[in-house]
Amino acid sequence: MVVYNELVAITAGAGLLGFAWFLVHLIRGRHIDSEGWAGFFGVTGLILLVLGLHTTVTWPFGGKGFEYANIAFGQPAAGFGALLLFAAVYLWRHRALFDADADADTAVETALRALKPVSVFVGALGLAMGVLAISFVRFQLGAAPPEEPISGRFGHLPLLEALFLGGLWGIVALGALLFAVAQLTDGAALLLWAARAWFVGGTVFLLFGAMNFYTHIGMYYNIAHGTSYLW
Repeated sequence: MVVYNELVAITAGAGLLGFAWFLVHLIRGRHIDSEGWAGFFGVTGLILLVLGLHTTVTWPFGGKGFEYANIAFGQPAAGFGALLLFAAVYLWRHRALFDADADADTAVETALRALKPVSVFVGALGLAMGVLAISFVRFQLGAAPPEEPISGRFGHLPLLEALFLGGLWGIVALGALLFAVAQLTDGAALLLWAARAWFVGGTVFLLFGAMNFYTHIGMYYNIAHGTSYLW
């Protein structure tokens, strides 16, 4: 079974945190280094798009009940990765708009106007993430196998990890839906709440992905060597 959801999770976390930070800077009229942000969104977007598409069209996650991970991880990663790449291209092409000498109000207004059509797709992905969150809990998906350190200690309680994953997907979905509503109704105050939701979701995704580097290596080590490391 090929598993690289560690990289997907940690990159998604970084991307969400970065976009939340960027959105706060944009709304509050702070100076934005468009070239630096373009590079950041380009790197994170490319990783998510490539791995997300590969997971979506080839289904690398194996059998034994883990097929759902191709849908839950791959498809949202591909969608959000494409959006981050759009942000990278936009910021690179409009570097002059964010120059230190440029008018901050004009930059904010122009950038938010450019993001408005994209918000329809952001909202669609938010809806999909919300349904995935419900699916995690409804079908109690995500329980770690007993060979996996840390997470595997709670594998006999599938609802516990289902609630964690459902809550994580749900907070990202909430941010996406708030972003779409805010953009389509010109409700600027809601954009800050979207940024807050993505900040929380991004932080948890980042920590979750980092932990999985350890737990998945431990799982493969336990399987290969017949050991039973629990932590």
